[in-house]
Formats: sequence, C-alpha cells, structure tokens
Amino acid sequence: MKTAIAIDSLLFRDESIFLVELILNLFPNSEFYTIAHKQGGILGTIETRPIVSSFLAHRAKDASVFKKNFWIMPSAVKGIPLHPSIEKVIVISRGYIHGLNLPEHVSRYLYILDWNLIDQRELGAIQKMFAPYVNDWREKALTKYPKIAISSEALKEQLELPNAEVIAPTYRTEEYPFVKDEDHNFVFTHHLLYTHGLSKDEFKSVVNFLLSKNEMVRVLGPDAEYKTLLPANEKLEFGGDHCEATSAMYSHQAKAIWDFSKQFFPSKAFGAFSTGRPAVVRDIKVNREYLTQGAHFAKDFGKDLERVYGEVEASYGAVDRRVLRRFGLKWNERLFKSRMVKFLDRAEES
Repeated sequence: MKTAIAIDSLLFRDESIFLVELILNLFPNSEFYTIAHKQGGILGTIETRPIVSSFLAHRAKDASVFKKNFWIMPSAVKGIPLHPSIEKVIVISRGYIHGLNLPEHVSRYLYILDWNLIDQRELGAIQKMFAPYVNDWREKALTKYPKIAISSEALKEQLELPNAEVIAPTYRTEEYPFVKDEDHNFVFTHHLLYTHGLSKDEFKSVVNFLLSKNEMVRVLGPDAEYKTLLPANEKLEFGGDHCEATSAMYSHQAKAIWDFSKQFFPSKAFGAFSTGRPAVVRDIKVNREYLTQGAHFAKDFGKDLERVYGEVEASYGAVDRRVLRRFGLKWNERLFKSRMVKFLDRAEES
C-alpha cells in the first residue's frame, strides 16, 4: 500500500519535524505533501523523499508566508495534487493541512498536533475579515476523518472532539545526557532563559527582574531582535539559537530554565527535567496538563515573577535530580512510536 504523509510546513526544523521523522521511520517509503517546503530548510531523511507542495511554496522564504496568505489557505491546501497511486494518507496537522482533498478510496488517519500554526491575533485587518471563512473550512474538514488522535487533553477540549485519542508528543531525549551528582561538583551559576514565545516587553521584564536580583542570565534562542533592547551587562549573556545538545550543556548548572513558549507540547521544559533541573513556564492549560511536577507557573509578568523566583530560590538546591530526570523521560520516543502504531492499526481495522 503506497503511503503519503501530510504536514502543514516543511520550512525549517522545529518540534514537529522530529515527530514526523519518527512516523517516517514507520513508513520509510512514504512521500510528503505540504503547504510550503523550502529546499534544504530541514535537511535529514525527509528531504530524500518526494515532496509535493502547494502553489504557496514559491513564495515561502519563512513561516510568514502563512500569515501573508492566510485568506487563501483553503485554496492552497485543496489545490495540492495527490498522486493517484496513493492509498493511505497520514495527516499530521497543525491546523490546516487536514483540509486536503482526499479521494473516497484513500485510507486516512489524522493526528492533530497543533491548531495554532498561524496566530490569528497577529493578522492584519483585511486578513481578519477572512477568519470566519477559513476557520469554518478547517473545522468542517475534521469530519472527513473517521479516527482522530490529538496531542493533548487541552486541545481535545478546545476542539470539542470527545472521541479523539490523546497521544502525547515527544522530544529528542537522547540529546539531554545526565551528569551524575558524584561525577560533577555542581555549582548552580545562572538562570537559563529561552527567547521562544517571548514578546520584547516580556523579555525585558524577565531579564531586568533577574538582573535586579543580581543573577547571571544566559539567553538561548533567536536573539537578534532582543540584543538591542537592553544595555550591555556582564551578567547577561546571549548564546544564540542552538540544538538540544547545546541547550543541555547550559541546562545542567542552571538554577532554573525559563521557557515561556506556547507550544503544543512543553519539550524545552521536559528537556530541563531530563538534566535534573526545574523549569519556569507560562500558566497555560497544556503546561498544567503535562508538567505535574518540577515546574513553576507564571501568568502575570509583574507580580508572578517575584513569586516564582522565590519558589526557585527556596528549592533549586534541594531538587532530586534523578526523580526529575525520570519524569522528564516519561514521554519518550519509544512510547510515542508504539502508541502511534496502535492508533494506526485500530484505524486500519475500523
């Protein structure tokens, strides 16, 4: 049976690409269908497979192509030509690609990873006029799938899909090695802050707060637009945007890892746990669902910063690093793959 894998974007490497690669391991001869692909943007095994894109691909320099062309997303997705030989389609949707036109004879499996590939709050006034039409189209497209899996209970509740099965995502656990206490004289020297998901005002609030406490702040993630926001300070260090292995190096001696991203799965927080360190995260439903220990939650970037800092100060030295690592490895690659296989098998039999 010839299989295709569909995903919204193949522009750059992010948390979703790793999951797609795991699914590709289960169906190694698959070809790919996507809204936008940038040649060489993701590298790896996916790039060795046939990739079919929508007419938006030629405009795609980066992810902004989706916001700029929000109003024609339904046309772009419906216009992607599925090869007649395809008999099975595995759709990993971040909110749009599941609207593919699929022939009746094609077996179809939908895993909803995310629903907010495009932050509609950031759309321009004209684009927002098309939001009711686009959202109605993507919600109706869900009815084409007899079996649906979803990445969290929070998203399941948001989309009102009571019969969907929750399959937790995973992350690159092997990139977070554990340094045993007896092999290292731990001195917790800094707070590690990720820029992902932080507005400029939020970034300044967090950094200025930590500097006011005379803390060393190390910053990881895309940082070009943040470097000019604050004057140079010997206690503020920008490390750039790096892979998980580099993040782990910074993580081991951090008092806490501050990650305010709004992802479908708190992978950076779990990465912190895997090195035996606590995390400070946004107080949102998906984080409350998955981070049931080892996390400190902040919603208000004023009064909440003082509170979570106090919590970290009172506990970071006493954290049982081995217990936290076991929790960090709970949602591992093997579990994700085994649950996905079972989901697809059940879908096959239905």
